[in-house]
Amino acid sequence: MIIRLSYLASALSLAAASKSSKSSVTAPTAPVDTAKAGKSASVSVSLSLSPKSDKSSPTDAAKAAKSSSPNASKSGKSSKTGEYFMAPFSCPQKCISGQNYELSSHILDDAVNVCDASNAYQMWKVHEYGTFLKFESVAHNDEGMCLAVGEECSGLLGLADCNDPEAKWFETGGQLLSASCWNQGTSAALSVDVTCTDLTLDSSSSDITTSQTFMLLESDFIESIIVPSQAPSVSLAPTVTP
Repeated sequence: MIIRLSYLASALSLAAASKSSKSSVTAPTAPVDTAKAGKSASVSVSLSLSPKSDKSSPTDAAKAAKSSSPNASKSGKSSKTGEYFMAPFSCPQKCISGQNYELSSHILDDAVNVCDASNAYQMWKVHEYGTFLKFESVAHNDEGMCLAVGEECSGLLGLADCNDPEAKWFETGGQLLSASCWNQGTSAALSVDVTCTDLTLDSSSSDITTSQTFMLLESDFIESIIVPSQAPSVSLAPTVTP
């Protein structure tokens, strides 16, 4: 009886050991398709490396284009740098000319003439120096001569070296104020005389007048000016019937 029980205990021990060894065997896995797995991995990686911040909106692109514009200044305002005709508003079809000036004193004489788009003496190259403007005569470009006030703000206008302080002007949107005169204690604005023939400095008026107002015009606008000789005659004018 004791022998049979011992044999039965040994048989149960062998059965338990066999069951335990079977459960520890790793089940076979299905073969992996390496091509599909690599493709899937590459797709997931490429998507994860595409941040949303790389996409710029149309608004951002417009802002970037505006800031990179060659005519835009740091303040966002368009630059006035370029070549223009200077025209006094109180003298229609008249432009400022740098042709008639004395070689010794450089004082301008008869500086207000009928506008002529082909006249280089009426063209002025505008330079910006911070908040100030300088008007260089295109015809005297090789000499570096700019529109300037006379010494001690005497009221005379002429051409001087563009590096001289008398050549600095402050533009207010229509008026041209002398920076040199202001520095000397005088408030003076560029103006024209009543006959529209000469430039003057006006330091007596406290109000802005049309004689102190100047325009910067491009050549295509000067070419469009209709002079009296080109105006249609009376016979060509349309007839109005009652």
